[in-house]
Amino acid sequence: MARFPLILQILGELGQAPVPFPGDDDIRHGCERALTAMLSELARIKIAPAGKPSKAEETAQSWLSSPGSAQLIDADKLQRMQQFIDRILNSARP
Repeated sequence: MARFPLILQILGELGQAPVPFPGDDDIRHGCERALTAMLSELARIKIAPAGKPSKAEETAQSWLSSPGSAQLIDADKLQRMQQFIDRILNSARP
């Protein structure tokens, strides 16, 4: 998830280009593959112990709920990421 903001930035810049440049589709595809890899990693994370959420947890939640995420990332993929994070962080909460 540490690279999530970078992926958003790249997708945002690709979306602002008035004309697609050679290689843009390859970069977009690479971003999609990175997001898929993140989903795979999130699926393997063990559930967090109960208690106060860490700063990293709060940061990840804010990235997923940012307006840029909803505009730049496939809604299904974003929803699955949110579900994994919710399962990881909230299942152990009292």
